[in-house]
Amino acid sequence: MIEISTHIKIAVAGCGSAGRHDIREFMKTDEVEIVACCDSEEAIARFTSKEFGIPSYYTDIAGMLDAESVDALIVAVPDGEHLKAASEALNRGVHVFCENPLASSYAEAVEMTRMARDSGLIAVVNRTALDTPLMRSAVKYVKTGSLGRIRYFEASFMQNRLDSAVLDDPYEEKRLIWRLSSAAGSGGAIGELGSVLFELAASVCGDPAEVSAMISNIGGFDEIDEYRELELNAGDTFICQLGFAGGAAGVVRGSWMSGGPYEQLTMAVFGDNGMIKLDTAESENEFNLITAESSVKIPADRTETGIYDNFISAVKGEAAAESGFDENLKMQYFIEQSRLSADGGLRLEFDYL
Repeated sequence: MIEISTHIKIAVAGCGSAGRHDIREFMKTDEVEIVACCDSEEAIARFTSKEFGIPSYYTDIAGMLDAESVDALIVAVPDGEHLKAASEALNRGVHVFCENPLASSYAEAVEMTRMARDSGLIAVVNRTALDTPLMRSAVKYVKTGSLGRIRYFEASFMQNRLDSAVLDDPYEEKRLIWRLSSAAGSGGAIGELGSVLFELAASVCGDPAEVSAMISNIGGFDEIDEYRELELNAGDTFICQLGFAGGAAGVVRGSWMSGGPYEQLTMAVFGDNGMIKLDTAESENEFNLITAESSVKIPADRTETGIYDNFISAVKGEAAAESGFDENLKMQYFIEQSRLSADGGLRLEFDYL
């Protein structure tokens, strides 16, 4: 009897924190086999290979994809390298699981989205922060219409990624500092955290219609002599005031320099009939529903599958083979307009088609 393997073979491009997180998540299912990993720093690629028992490691993505027979590629390299990595995969008929944000610019995001559409392959962006039972349940509740017409929305995504004890290690600081460099292709905090918040805002209020943004470097890394040549101008903190086509107003804000929990995502949605609010630092299991008469806690629904399982199902042909790049292209546009707003001190209208 011939045994047919149902394993999905995956290669990983980028062995930093995001890539390693993705490896852990995909290895939770027996249907996936991580067959190779790649990082521009050979020592990191070799260490990752040994730690997770990955058979092969490389320092070049194209070389890895030429040498290995894989079904999908995890793209967890710096933002400015997403386009090249995704094109290497899509041109070889390999599905793509791309880390957030989609790209470092709207122009690159357009190119990636067109390539994904033309390829007919599975191409999704990882929305780990939103792909939790708590966030899915809260958004689903708003969409039932129980809050009535949405009047106001606010959300924050705070991390102490660049303001934690780990940065006492000079090597770790230099490894992470690229996130503040537009020259290295980083979109800054508004690129990574902002794309999450814009998607959340659009999910509950509809697409934003206008923005007034502020982007700052409150960490002061750009003032450190040894980092001046790196052009650390991408911004570690942002605040955006939003107006929505439906009449609602809102604020989203994010920072890599928060001094609280390592990561905290908050949301409050105010409607005619009450409000909901959540704070992941307080609970990952429930959100609050507050009206004039009462305050109750609503448990998160944990029966739905997440993005990792959904990607595997799509690759296997068990779920719709849709390109998730399209929705994230829209988020990239919102981010780009926010940057223009911050640069010019202007309130800009969105004109997304």
